[in-house]
Amino acid sequence: MAGRLSVLTGASPLAMGLLLSLGIGVTGLGSYQLFRLSDTHLRNEVLYSVSPGTLQVWLATLDPANSDDASRLADRLVDMTLPQRRDAVLAIARPEFFEAMGLDFADRRRLQTLMLQALGLALANAPALGELWLLSAKLRNNLFGFDATVQHHLELSFAYAPREVDLVLERLQMTSLAWPLLNDRVRGMVGHDVRIVDKVFPDRAEELRAYLRKAGAPF
Repeated sequence: MAGRLSVLTGASPLAMGLLLSLGIGVTGLGSYQLFRLSDTHLRNEVLYSVSPGTLQVWLATLDPANSDDASRLADRLVDMTLPQRRDAVLAIARPEFFEAMGLDFADRRRLQTLMLQALGLALANAPALGELWLLSAKLRNNLFGFDATVQHHLELSFAYAPREVDLVLERLQMTSLAWPLLNDRVRGMVGHDVRIVDKVFPDRAEELRAYLRKAGAPF
């Protein structure tokens, strides 16, 4: 014990100063990260957990006319862990996510437009997030119809997330409904996604193939 005390008391002022500076820096960094989280999350999410339900509550606090809120939402999407972001994308992709918020049609559309703007900002900084490309395709399709931009975003979701089964099923849901409108690249992508379902959900594969054949696909 005496030896330890002698080491501490013999430490140079420079070393003690460096340790103190390091402690202050770590504390400051932690405070900054907590500040960022408090800007993009509810307090109970910072302390406990993030879920699609708490995301709905937080989204209700945003102003669709405020570009700063689009930036806050973009930061939140990027800062999520991969499982949190996947859960959020799969929830937001379904119409009942916005319907459950109690918004009328016009307000739902304004919030979806804000989210689409936020996705553009997020993907400009993190283009490899395939699940966000898929969500962008879903929202654009809901807002403006199935066009070339939607198909391009589907292609990017495939490029960055080709085998994630939950995302594959969401892509197939979109593409099977719009088969006559698909370009050759997306049609090839559909064939790949169908083969994924063949391997993972063989009991559902034939039903899916029958649905696609009915839409005009050669499966």
